[in-house]
Amino acid sequence: MEWLLKSSEEYRSRLRQGPFFKKLSRAERPNDLQWVHQLIHQSREFTQALCLRYSLCHDKRYQPVFAEHALEEADHPDQLIVWMKEHGFLNGAAPGAIAPTQETANCTAFSWRSALREPHDVQVVGLNLLSEGVAFDFYSAVIPVLDRLKILSGRYWKVHTDVDQHHLSMGLDLCEPVGPDSEKGRRYSDVLWHSASLYHQMLSSWVGEHVAPLRRLN
Repeated sequence: MEWLLKSSEEYRSRLRQGPFFKKLSRAERPNDLQWVHQLIHQSREFTQALCLRYSLCHDKRYQPVFAEHALEEADHPDQLIVWMKEHGFLNGAAPGAIAPTQETANCTAFSWRSALREPHDVQVVGLNLLSEGVAFDFYSAVIPVLDRLKILSGRYWKVHTDVDQHHLSMGLDLCEPVGPDSEKGRRYSDVLWHSASLYHQMLSSWVGEHVAPLRRLN
């Protein structure tokens, strides 16, 4: 469904023009990256939602896709914690001790709700196509900054450039090909917009900005 891929990329393009990405490029020292305390909440809960999605799936077509995705994400939160300890972001505090922003809580709640309630194809649109696309953009932007600040180390960051682009397309071949004006196509469009808006608001909150939902494509 080329239209769906194009719609996802358009929303991702708008996110890349948002406050988080603009402020990220201006980081001058590791202390400017306090948003990592929000990232640990997102990483943990997204990974847990993927594990729940697999455990609840009884459709043999989707089971191997959901299992692979959950397995490949399973140790990412622990990898992030190791990195945070190495570079002094925790200083003896427990990971996650800093409370999530409301926008972070809203975005992670979307992942849980999708895993619990949505049909499998709708989950693919929200938790793979859009979420992993945003993740790819996020890590692609963050890694050069970490490298410049000389704190790029460990497995956590670089593994995402290897897996996220693969994860975003997982399961799309199992979704019924539909047009954007069909009932299911409109549902997919709704999920893309909702998910993209939540990520936009979450990332913006990580740099102290509160933004409105993205304008819908259609």
